[in-house]
Amino acid sequence: MSSLHYHYGAGLHGYLYQDGPYTAETYDDAVTALVESYDLGRNRAASLARYGYLELNLDRDGNEYCEITDCNDETCDREV
Repeated sequence: MSSLHYHYGAGLHGYLYQDGPYTAETYDDAVTALVESYDLGRNRAASLARYGYLELNLDRDGNEYCEITDCNDETCDREV
């Protein structure tokens, strides 16, 4: 896969993702997936969309953070 796509997931600081990584064709698709997975309200969803990163509440959300990263790696073999 050589076209730009996005990886997203969530986890605990200092560890690999507990939830993900997943692949999305667009940034908005990745945002939507995380918003729905963590039932993010309007303010938290807007912050995630703006920064591509959001601190979560471990007790409420089950993870400490979620993030979206872009990938244009020619060797990436993740399916969109």
